Amino acid sequence: MTEENTPPESETPAVDAAQQQRDFIKARGRRNVMIALSLVAFMVLVFSITAIRLTQNVSARQDAIAAEEEAVSGDEATSEE
Repeated sequence: MTEENTPPESETPAVDAAQQQRDFIKARGRRNVMIALSLVAFMVLVFSITAIRLTQNVSARQDAIAAEEEAVSGDEATSEE
């Protein structure tokens, strides 16, 4: 009775190989998802840093233009006196 419930020994390696193949495919899929998430996180990081630096540079340029205009208007006021 117990012999009927167990598969023959010749089928056991095939079942193990099929299960190993499924496990391998699942593991590869998890690795691919992790790589994709890491890539997206890196892209977000680079974009964020770029946006922050761009904002800082725009602000610094506006400050420099304002300082230059102030210096030019100060020179004109001095030369008029």
